[in-house]
Amino acid sequence: LVPIYEAKAKEFLKEPWRARDDYIRVILDRSPENITAFFGTHATRNLNETEQVTALRLLEMQRHAMLMFTSCGWFFDEISGIETTQVIQYAARALQLANEVASENLEPGFLEILEIAKSNIPENQNGRVIYEKFVKPAVMTRENVAAHYAISSLFESYPEEAKIYSYIIHQEDRQLFTAGNARLAIGRIKVTFAITRNSDTIIYGVLHLGDHNLNCGVRFYDGQDGYGALIQEARGAFERADFTEVIRIIDRHFGEPHFSLKNLFRDEQHKVLNQILAATRDDIVNSYRLLTDRYAPLMRFLEDIHAPPLNSLAPATEFVLNNELRKQFENGQIDAERVRSLLAEVRRANVPLDAPTLAHTVKKYFDRVSNEFVKAPDDADLLQRFATGTALIRDLPFGVNLWRPQNNYDRMAATVLPEMQKRPDEKSKMWVEKFLTTGEQLGFHIERNTN
Repeated sequence: LVPIYEAKAKEFLKEPWRARDDYIRVILDRSPENITAFFGTHATRNLNETEQVTALRLLEMQRHAMLMFTSCGWFFDEISGIETTQVIQYAARALQLANEVASENLEPGFLEILEIAKSNIPENQNGRVIYEKFVKPAVMTRENVAAHYAISSLFESYPEEAKIYSYIIHQEDRQLFTAGNARLAIGRIKVTFAITRNSDTIIYGVLHLGDHNLNCGVRFYDGQDGYGALIQEARGAFERADFTEVIRIIDRHFGEPHFSLKNLFRDEQHKVLNQILAATRDDIVNSYRLLTDRYAPLMRFLEDIHAPPLNSLAPATEFVLNNELRKQFENGQIDAERVRSLLAEVRRANVPLDAPTLAHTVKKYFDRVSNEFVKAPDDADLLQRFATGTALIRDLPFGVNLWRPQNNYDRMAATVLPEMQKRPDEKSKMWVEKFLTTGEQLGFHIERNTN
């Protein structure tokens, strides 16, 4: 990396190593004004935009070369550990930048060195295997970012200009076609890496057939003719519902690699999968609900005559009841009578509850409502939601962590309650009574003011 830096940087920077040391100023403040000031100090001449991008890439290459010597990465005795893997990722980024600015692929030689380092974990073998297994898939390219944007845009709306990590995506064109659950999106975007400010125009095509079935291709834009042909061909096949042909068209226009939900960045992947699974879960719940409703009279008859129940229906009943209880506390408003009815059904059907999941869901409900109530104590609806939830605590056949609602209540009892007790109007008196009753459900005992 040093020979590449010295050979390339001297064209743009008066003293390349002094500029590298001073680059910390840019790392701390990447505003355009600060970058201009940095080049005003260190540039050999007035650099154009392309030259500034190359200089910033060289400086970033050196930054990652220094980061790969981070001490914690080499402190431990296992090369596949999270610290060492992270440090090797810094090295991979330095290699990537070296290839971009000098067209030199240093990766094969680097892998030969890594192969010498043996792992203590048999399946990880050595540093080369670890690089291929953990580091290489984590390397972010402009194509990866474009594919992430294209796929995720089917599940969330982006503004005309969006930021994805260190990349700025400007949407230049987008065509969306729908047919039932199937969706086809074709677009052209400008992808700018905010750190080095290099930009590329990329086109994409993504076909989603529902569930996890998704095909995506991206490539650099090479003119309106190719982009227009892609839109015309893919739209025609899609409108004929010839989805197999749409996939062939995407393959023909984009080639390898293909992208799918697996290529989404981890956080967005979880978000998208949750959306897909929510729809799938709803379908399953509806099917199970139809099944349990259909045979509920028979099940009750068998219970009345003390006959053995149909064990084959137990999983469906268990799933439906657990799901409906969970949804009650996930929604903003709880139907207390419905919750009690569901709990009675659980006891009657003798099905197990998913106590850990339900306890966590109930905890989140109380945390959320009590936090909102602290911010808006005059909100009668929030107090009612808080009171409705606490009235159910003793009915729940599992424990719930009430640390946050109890602490929030204690704080309000010391600050808001005395003020409310001073007010003579009926609305405030009703607030006080409901607040005290809520406290009793949470384990508090506060003397009522009889004045």
